Amino acid sequence: ASVGIFVDGVYFARQGAAINDFLSLDRVEVLRGPQSTLFGRNTPAGVISFVSKAPEREFNGTAEITAGNYGSKIIRGTVTGPAGDNLAFRLDGNFNQRDGTLKNVRDGRDLNDRDRWSVRGQLLQTIGENTTVRYIADFAKIDEHCCAAPFSFYTPASRAVIPALGGTLLPADPFAGQIAIDNPVFTSTESKGVSAQIDHQFDGFSLTSITAFRQYNESQNID
Repeated sequence: ASVGIFVDGVYFARQGAAINDFLSLDRVEVLRGPQSTLFGRNTPAGVISFVSKAPEREFNGTAEITAGNYGSKIIRGTVTGPAGDNLAFRLDGNFNQRDGTLKNVRDGRDLNDRDRWSVRGQLLQTIGENTTVRYIADFAKIDEHCCAAPFSFYTPASRAVIPALGGTLLPADPFAGQIAIDNPVFTSTESKGVSAQIDHQFDGFSLTSITAFRQYNESQNID
């Protein structure tokens, strides 16, 4: 909580809201030390600032498809171009899915899977020679059976207590891909928001105003 997370100048009050695939990323700025002068409170240790690419007047786009083991499939794409005399747009989308990498021997559930998607739209409006307005809206969803961790070692006491309590004592091997738990394991998050950034160039200096609204919902039950 001592490091502020910002995306295009907008503060993400919960760090979990920044966890998702990010497309059209221009740069990541890591600012060390207190940053309250430009970024306000909650930044005593520094700031991680994600800056995305703005809409462009020239039409172009890119797409990416990735496949891997455990049924992994990732589809990502972005498109940008003109949307009128004084408007340009950018639309990003991604889908990321993968089977679980851990098997729960108690009931056969696959855990630590990947199931997330997001969409992000931007409009860049030019008003006269010195003013631009950038509108951004995004929505991101994560719904995964995460997070579980296998044992890497047992203390002598735990080797005796776990079976006595009805638990399953698996080999202490973190690479075996097995776990034994009874409780549900899930991570469900939903992050969305809108923002408007106004930039006006005066003689000798520029003025930037950012107004935003964000909402973040989270439901978790981890191992």
